[in-house]
Amino acid sequence: MAKKIRFEVKEKIVTLSGSCFWYWKSFYSFLDSCGVPKTIYKLYPKETYNKYDVMRNIIEDLENKNDIDTINTIISNFYKMRNAIDKDALDNNKASQLLEEFRLIVGTDPIENEIKKQKQQEHYQKVKKDIQCKQEFEQNIQNLNQKFLKLATSTEYTPQQRGYELEKLFFELLRINEFEYTLPYKTDGEQIDGHFIYEKFDYLVEIKWTKEMTKQKDLSIFDGKIRGKAQSTRGLFLSANSFDENAISKFSGDAPRIILMNGEDLSLILNGTFNLFDALKIKVDAIVRYGNILCPLRTAL
Repeated sequence: MAKKIRFEVKEKIVTLSGSCFWYWKSFYSFLDSCGVPKTIYKLYPKETYNKYDVMRNIIEDLENKNDIDTINTIISNFYKMRNAIDKDALDNNKASQLLEEFRLIVGTDPIENEIKKQKQQEHYQKVKKDIQCKQEFEQNIQNLNQKFLKLATSTEYTPQQRGYELEKLFFELLRINEFEYTLPYKTDGEQIDGHFIYEKFDYLVEIKWTKEMTKQKDLSIFDGKIRGKAQSTRGLFLSANSFDENAISKFSGDAPRIILMNGEDLSLILNGTFNLFDALKIKVDAIVRYGNILCPLRTAL
């Protein structure tokens, strides 16, 4: 069923077609600017029809085609006019009054109104998507937290399996936080547990889950890997059972390039107390300001 515009609006458009245009060239130019197909208005030649009749027939043809977009463009273009187009040849005061009456009848510019609706819809869709992304992110974090708790309490894993699963968990954490990262890889004679970028710095990754605390020897090996790379390269060492005091003391204060993270830190990230970005910021600030390579996140609570 063809959609019709309001009768009073249609009649005002017809009236304005004769009140605002004297020259046919101006009138056709207006129709072209509204997107009216030439095949339509050429059906009503000026030799046979006046401008009022041409516009009335055009509106009816557009209605029959359900071409409401073109009709709305005609309404919008009249809505924006303040004077007759060919005002030197017409009663411009009368045209201005008719245009003002037209705006009062229409209420709002239909094109601007449609743009506003589209923006509102786009905003709604964005908010909806943001909510869905947030819910998905929170669910992913909860899943990782459950995996971590299982790793910490279950006896079904060998030490090697537990370390491997922790490695996978950490890189999944990077992924859902949209970090740029690289999975474990090998260089000449070196095994690198992975790499990520944070605040334009490259971080090599070392991940361990052993029964004892990580010792100085392990940090020395990791430090050698870092110092063999570019000066801007840093390292993040994740040890589920933390680090002994000798290891921490050895690599603190003297141009440190290793950030330490333990199981408690990771737990505070996975249970939602800190997000990963804030956690890294706390640790980076501690190493930059104080040379503190192991800054427990709980101290920031």
